[in-house]
Amino acid sequence: MNSKNKLKFVAAVAGLFLVPFLILSKHFVYNEGQLQRKDMLRYLELRTLTGSRIVSDVLNMNYSLSRLASAGGPGQSGAREELQRRVKESPFIYSELALLSAGGSQLARFSAEKSVKTRLDYARTQVFAEAKASQAPAGAVEFGEYTPPALLICEPQPAGRGKPDYYLAGRLSLAYLGEVVRTMGRNSQGNLGLVDAGGQIIADSLSMSIVKPGLKAPPEVIKMLAVAQEREADNFANEVHFRGKVYLASVSAVGGTKWWIYEIMDSADLPARKVSGWALRVVFTGVLLILIFAAVSLLLAERLLKE
Repeated sequence: MNSKNKLKFVAAVAGLFLVPFLILSKHFVYNEGQLQRKDMLRYLELRTLTGSRIVSDVLNMNYSLSRLASAGGPGQSGAREELQRRVKESPFIYSELALLSAGGSQLARFSAEKSVKTRLDYARTQVFAEAKASQAPAGAVEFGEYTPPALLICEPQPAGRGKPDYYLAGRLSLAYLGEVVRTMGRNSQGNLGLVDAGGQIIADSLSMSIVKPGLKAPPEVIKMLAVAQEREADNFANEVHFRGKVYLASVSAVGGTKWWIYEIMDSADLPARKVSGWALRVVFTGVLLILIFAAVSLLLAERLLKE
């Protein structure tokens, strides 16, 4: 066999194996990228689940009026003293605390800002009406143009089916909670945030809520929240296709509230969009082995098929 025919033989044998191998390699490389996307989704889900637990713990420790008042002893007198002490010690959280009678009339009020002349009438607020109707704690987020978001809250004491003895109410600044959320989102490859039941951003790692208080969450996040609520799921992670782009997003409910922690990133920013080194090495090794086997096949053919 002359040299030209030998090269043709090697090329034919290599081609027969390279074509199916390269087709399979294409699927392998593509699926390897999909696996990395799924791994990132699981990572985002873990982050939002952890974030929701942290936010729930912060709310329970610092924003629960029942827990706060219980430290002052039983009855209205103990609650009154504890409310006054908390406003003095932590004015950055407890902007204002009040003690209301069973009918809603004000029994005591303690404010961190003494210059405020027009104070909130808690008995006329929606949160008081909800707490009175449900005999359970009720709250709503208040957004101001030049102040951090605040939590308006009202809790019956004691909470239950019977008529409460009195109510605890107040306006609590969410600036501290916002710093907690922004700290959690420092290592985010996209944006991590906290939204209320209406989809308004309370705090986020990009500080968009500071620039525009009461800003609605991105449409991709709103879409995820709608799906999670429709499925009655406490957490949900998935790819979101929006305006020709693919986003990776995860949402998790904050226990004891109607709030949600979310994290979202553009899939184009993922390193997974590029083929990883180990996948390329597998494909290159396969091609090299096929070329070697083609050359070995030529040697075997010359020996075994010789007359």
